[in-house]
Amino acid sequence: MSKVKKRIRPTKEQAQELNRRLDAVVEAGHTSNLYCDCDVCQALAEQAKLMGYRTDVTIKRPSDKWDRRKREYERRRQNDAVKMASLAGQGLTSAEIGGKMHRSKSYINKLAKEFEITLATKKRGRKLCH
Repeated sequence: MSKVKKRIRPTKEQAQELNRRLDAVVEAGHTSNLYCDCDVCQALAEQAKLMGYRTDVTIKRPSDKWDRRKREYERRRQNDAVKMASLAGQGLTSAEIGGKMHRSKSYINKLAKEFEITLATKKRGRKLCH
């Protein structure tokens, strides 16, 4: 078996330097950018590799797989909204629409709120005993 390299606990100075680099990245506004190759982000990546948090210094570019999945998700939501609007026009409730479309009731309600579709509701209350 290959021997696993044990990560050494960083010194206080190394931890402070990592925190300074993290603060610099936050000040630059690159917190939501995973694949930034600016000097500030590269310095943070090098410090993380030095401390043993990362195995590779270079920041790789993402594949287009996630963009494709996001587009497919949006297209499916739009198709679901069109189907839901036609079923809501027939006077069905969210539970009935969810049953016909094989989707959950909460997903139907969330789509209805986003696309501003009015859904029918069942009348609640006591029945008259006449």
